[in-house]
Amino acid sequence: MEKHTEEVDLFYVLKKLKNVYLGWLARGYHAVQFLKKYWIALAIMIVGGHFAGKFWQQSQRPKRQAVMIVQNNFGSSSYVYDAVEILNIKCKQIDEQFLKEVGLNPETPEILEILIEPVVSVNDLLKVSEPNDRNIDTYISRIETEEDLMVSEIFYPQYHYHKITVTTNTPNAKVLDKILAYLNSNDNFNTIKEVVVAETDLRIERNNKTIELIDALFAEYSGKNEAEAIMTNDLNIPTIRINNTNLHQLVEKKTELIEENKELMAERTKYGSVVAVVNSPRLVMTADFFDKKGTLIPLGLVVLFFGFFWLKGLYLKGKKYASAA
Repeated sequence: MEKHTEEVDLFYVLKKLKNVYLGWLARGYHAVQFLKKYWIALAIMIVGGHFAGKFWQQSQRPKRQAVMIVQNNFGSSSYVYDAVEILNIKCKQIDEQFLKEVGLNPETPEILEILIEPVVSVNDLLKVSEPNDRNIDTYISRIETEEDLMVSEIFYPQYHYHKITVTTNTPNAKVLDKILAYLNSNDNFNTIKEVVVAETDLRIERNNKTIELIDALFAEYSGKNEAEAIMTNDLNIPTIRINNTNLHQLVEKKTELIEENKELMAERTKYGSVVAVVNSPRLVMTADFFDKKGTLIPLGLVVLFFGFFWLKGLYLKGKKYASAA
């Protein structure tokens, strides 16, 4: 009896599989008949939609994108982030008065989107922290658990470089110059710039004078071939008695001043503006999925075509069941 039951179950499964197979054959047959009946309409939609999409796409300005790596000088990072956000909002709103004030075309918006984000660097955070500052250690230990921590607004002023991404529909790279002119137009930070530049130049000059005095001291020491030398100068530098220990300290001090001047002069070259560009940005054509209209339009027409017949089939089935009830 048990053997007979197993044979019945196997026969039932095979019958079900056969029905599924025949069902798929029937669906394939109906699909072929449908395509044979409407292939001309489908071909017109695909070919016509493709060329219509291409024509539409060519009639629009292609999108271009540029990435500017900038250094925000004189503690201006918070101001720069706010200024970029305001510019992005005003461009999307097409605020004609604001666009005129910053030198942009109010009739044909040049900027589609502008975003700024920090170039994340753990070294930048470590440079501004004290050796015994445990807070920075706590932040770093949380990086693995909180991926967004490093791009938090509280760290923006500490990062040395920032990335400004500009999306535009104009091939003219002057739009980047207009953005920089807008960011550098803050009077307060331009005043701070003049003070910082003057202080930096004075610091470099003082370091050079100290280096010259150290060199003169070594020349005096080596010329007399004495165990000790005394130096007094017009800058009220304390009298230094030179012995072997003093010589070693002077060499270290000179090396330190030379390295400091290298860093100061490198930074000084970027102090010409509040926001300094450190790369050579270029506008590059870019396109996302929705810009491929030559593909999207025929695809959309075909989906609508099949969707119409699918909804029609559901309607007829509903009508049939309603009549039977």
